[in-house]
Amino acid sequence: MPLLSTRIGILGGTFDPIHIGHLAVARQFDQCLGFTKLVLLPAGQPWQKSNVSAARHRLAMTCLAAVLVLPTTRVIVSTDEIYHPGPSYTTQTLSKWRKYYGTSASLTLLIGADQLVRLHTWKNWWRLFELAHIGIAARPSFDLSHADTMVLDEIEHRSGSADMLRSTTHGHVLLDTTLSIDISSTDVRHSLRERTGSRFQEVSNVPDTICRYIYQHHLYRP
Repeated sequence: MPLLSTRIGILGGTFDPIHIGHLAVARQFDQCLGFTKLVLLPAGQPWQKSNVSAARHRLAMTCLAAVLVLPTTRVIVSTDEIYHPGPSYTTQTLSKWRKYYGTSASLTLLIGADQLVRLHTWKNWWRLFELAHIGIAARPSFDLSHADTMVLDEIEHRSGSADMLRSTTHGHVLLDTTLSIDISSTDVRHSLRERTGSRFQEVSNVPDTICRYIYQHHLYRP
């Protein structure tokens, strides 16, 4: 099948804060699928999370990360959900992107194993496959049985190769188990809260520019 000329990767998340694990997922799938554009999509008001940092800080950190992700691929930061009034839902956002790029573009939503096990709780989750492919970054030790049975059935039914995702517009799943990075924003925030003193200190798994932003704006501190 011929390669589609427009291949968009979409990496969404609360990004509170964005860290090297997020960047690793983007790089891995870009190498595999050869995106013509990568979209970083910080959530505005995540309906399944509470007590998240202000949207303006998470957006700023995402913008700082954008220049670090893929030096050979165009990376943009979308504010679709940041400025969306009320809770934001991935299916609604993907629907807008599909209308914008039309029916001939390959769209791939990138998610991690932690999102996979909660996928069945997403609003209208089954519609994701009508709008995009899904690229799943699961650690080598990840047990797929932790995911919901209905989700697993869809993954098995829609499993496809990298060539299929590059050559079709939506509906397939690519599971990658080669990444060995296991980092969570929760752990990063916990590490930051344990720091004492006001002087800048590097934080493991957080790019230096983002770490400096965190310290400058006194985020995640008691």
